[in-house]
Amino acid sequence: MKKNRAFLKWAGGKYPLLDDIKRHLPKGECLVEPFVGAGSVFLNTDFSRYILADINSDLISLYNIVKLRTDEYVQASRELFMPETNQAEVYYQLREEFNTCQDPFRRAVLFLYLNRYGYNGLCRYNLRGEFNVPFGRYKRPYFPEAELYHFAEKAQNAFFYCESYADSMARADKSSVVYCDPPYAPLS
Repeated sequence: MKKNRAFLKWAGGKYPLLDDIKRHLPKGECLVEPFVGAGSVFLNTDFSRYILADINSDLISLYNIVKLRTDEYVQASRELFMPETNQAEVYYQLREEFNTCQDPFRRAVLFLYLNRYGYNGLCRYNLRGEFNVPFGRYKRPYFPEAELYHFAEKAQNAFFYCESYADSMARADKSSVVYCDPPYAPLS
């Protein structure tokens, strides 16, 4: 089976480990992922339903918008993937807009731009809750249109929650398989 890539770059993404992960996942009706991240495990398994959670509200809002407003989202996002937006000055202006934006749809569009144009696809916020990843200086950031459409199709059988791992684990029942790979604690 062809492996499907997530539309986001994500630190700690599971794409390279999918074959090993899938080999160890038991059968079940529902996959519960309390730390969904970019969603590589979700995108490459065949459960009849999914409960996907993360404590990053921007991430979960993005996923719900891609699920429900796919065409509109792809069109709006594509407009930011142009040569003229691949400049540090534009990146920092759009990052500032993201940090002050209250509109969930626009914020989701900006989140994808920041993910693809920012340094190493990092998602990092300062103590004031502001996204603070620097410009990545990529030659030509990739617009993940096919990956967005694949995600949206697969997401029709998924429920996305912004909540703690304990709350999402409590949603599991006898038919569920829980895949739980929390973020790593810093070494220093």
